[in-house]
Amino acid sequence: MTDNKDNDKAKQILDDADYEYEKHIYEEEKKRQNEIDEKKRSAEAERKKRIEQARKEHDRQLAKERIELMKLKSGDAVQEDTEPENAEDNAEQAEEGESVEVKSSFKKKADNFFYQNKWWLGLAAVVIIVGGFLLYGFFTKKEPDLTVIVIADNGLDAKQEKLRDFFEEYTEDVDGNGYVYVSVISIPLGKKNDTSVEQTEFRSQFLTLLHSTEDMLVITDSDTDEYYMEIMDHDLRSKFPGNKYIDENGFSMNMKLIADRLEFDEMPNDVHLSIRQPVKTVEDSLETAKKNYEKSFACMKRMVDDLTEKAIQSNDKGLKPKEKKADSSSAKS
Repeated sequence: MTDNKDNDKAKQILDDADYEYEKHIYEEEKKRQNEIDEKKRSAEAERKKRIEQARKEHDRQLAKERIELMKLKSGDAVQEDTEPENAEDNAEQAEEGESVEVKSSFKKKADNFFYQNKWWLGLAAVVIIVGGFLLYGFFTKKEPDLTVIVIADNGLDAKQEKLRDFFEEYTEDVDGNGYVYVSVISIPLGKKNDTSVEQTEFRSQFLTLLHSTEDMLVITDSDTDEYYMEIMDHDLRSKFPGNKYIDENGFSMNMKLIADRLEFDEMPNDVHLSIRQPVKTVEDSLETAKKNYEKSFACMKRMVDDLTEKAIQSNDKGLKPKEKKADSSSAKS
């Protein structure tokens, strides 16, 4: 028992000794490093002082030479004590020389400043240019009077410009800025069992848009996931009584005149213009959702009424049925 206590005590003494030794080494090293740093600072200060003195002497000599040169050119290179009548001219030349010296000194300082800070100045220039572009984009960005989301995966995503022009015919200048602008967002969602990276990103993008009620109009088709169709307004028949183009999924765009307008010859007959139900979301209250619904529904009603009338008058025969893709399992069998 005594041996163990002696061992512990000896160990503690050794540990303390190691600590004191390490501490001493650290303090000596720190002192040595401080002395080295102080010598470096002194040497650097002395070097800068010598450079500054040499620069000032050079500037003085340069100014003196320029004054002498000006005196020679003007024919006044005489001593001031023998021709006192030229004292005033010499004084003016001296002042002019001092002005030249000041200008030369300023130019050198400016050149030195730009040289020493060229990287920071370059970075500042890049920041200013990028910031200017961002501000320009912000102030010139068009705010849409209406937004339409295309989730039908049938080729309509290639007709964004045509769709925008098409919907602008039925959209009013909501924000009163003097023009009508419709934004078309293309997110072609395929079958729900498609787990590709692209489809996963599309689903995430669409779900993000659903957090707000700004974008109420959605173009769907028969392949649209039932989960997404559940959020659409399925009670449009009561709002468009007797209209054969209205069903539980919305407004059927099964019209040849629409395909011609969009220049989409292969447009299938299962495309619908759907509208989301006004419900409270993560970003918007129920009241806001209802206001956005009414705004989008007004455009939808103008479109439905006009296109329905034109289809009846022209006896529109509709579009070809969509070709069903063969099931891969059936094809193998």
